[in-house]
Amino acid sequence: MKADAAKVENLEKRSADREVLLGKVERERDDAVDELAKAREENEKIAAELAQARGEGRKVADDLAQARGETEELKKRADELKQQTEGLKQQNEELELSSAQVLAAGFDAALEQVACQYPELDLSMVSICNEVVDGKIVPSED
Repeated sequence: MKADAAKVENLEKRSADREVLLGKVERERDDAVDELAKAREENEKIAAELAQARGEGRKVADDLAQARGETEELKKRADELKQQTEGLKQQNEELELSSAQVLAAGFDAALEQVACQYPELDLSMVSICNEVVDGKIVPSED
């Protein structure tokens, strides 16, 4: 019986050791399950952030495409305005030339009229380019 008692005692000790080991395994399993739950939670959080970032990325890409389109439209409009400006500059130059020609022709016509009315008058110094300084006709400094 002593042998049976020793066997029983040995079995009880082994059973106690196994219960301790089982407790450790269960704690480690519980810790692993907790870590897995936290990892899943973190994964879901990261997935949500990723989805939000993708949405923002699409919005930025759409805004960029719209800005590029607007830039092209503005470039076209700028080219049109440049062409209009060049046309207006040319018209302005033509108008200035025409105005100068009309002014010169009018001045020459006025000189002819004065010469006709006063044939003895010396008009040799009278010119559209001269000016009167101190009561005398002198060439303009311009």
